[in-house]
Amino acid sequence: MKFHGVMTTALFSMALSVVGCGEAANPSDATDIPSEVASRLMSEPTEMGDGEMGTLSAMTLATFQSLAAGSDAAGRCVSGNTVSYCNGELDYAYNIGLITLEAYNWGRANGYYPVIDRNNVIQAVCKCGCFESNTLILTEGADGSPVWLKAKDIMTDMSLFSLDEASALSQPVMSMKPIKARTHGEEGPALYVFKLDNGRKLKVTQNHGMLLSDGRVVEARTLDVGAEFVDLEGKIVRVVDLDFKFTKGEVYNFEVDAADDSGHIIAAEGVLVGDLAWQNQLSKEIGSIVVRK
Repeated sequence: MKFHGVMTTALFSMALSVVGCGEAANPSDATDIPSEVASRLMSEPTEMGDGEMGTLSAMTLATFQSLAAGSDAAGRCVSGNTVSYCNGELDYAYNIGLITLEAYNWGRANGYYPVIDRNNVIQAVCKCGCFESNTLILTEGADGSPVWLKAKDIMTDMSLFSLDEASALSQPVMSMKPIKARTHGEEGPALYVFKLDNGRKLKVTQNHGMLLSDGRVVEARTLDVGAEFVDLEGKIVRVVDLDFKFTKGEVYNFEVDAADDSGHIIAAEGVLVGDLAWQNQLSKEIGSIVVRK
């Protein structure tokens, strides 16, 4: 089922607040070390003196960032882990000396965690993400019609409405897509709160993928008052004020099963925003034009 153009007043009258999590790794900030090499360096024994054997030093920030940039593309990451699980893996890795304090702090700040095997070897560095638990997401109802549901009530056997890959921002077309991945867990950092000229507030973490009126998806932290989003009718929605707030309770996020980058755009607070994919495999596409005007 597809729909586009005019949405009912009731559809837009429901308040939503979005939480996106984490920052994509910047390959330019990291040393280009293949993950299999880094894993071997972490696991190979080295002579410490007097015949004593130990392991090499903890993984540095540069190596940790390099793995973060390449692990998902190499198919080493599995979507769906909770934020609390991710933070627990970071705590474990740091406490047993697998990563440096700098790598630990970067992982916590940017939503990345190490994938550790039974031999305490880091095999990959992967991403977590999230929506506020009471965020209303445009979801398929029992009769196939659009309905807003709280993020905490959305299960993986449901479908979300997302932007059709052949659609243009001037006349958005939304189509149903099954949920490919679902995450949930605690969230700590302050949110960017965009006050919009449609009378609503859009709450996101600093690195959540935001769709602009020119078709680019950018990180929330790059935006300020005057930024322009797009609603479900193709009209421009402007940011009139910016604030910062903390959220409580668990947070959630979803990735739809889309064949194209533009298909990973869903609806919240009356505007179009990126799904979990923009924090994972599409992070390298941040800033590029993904939706035609």
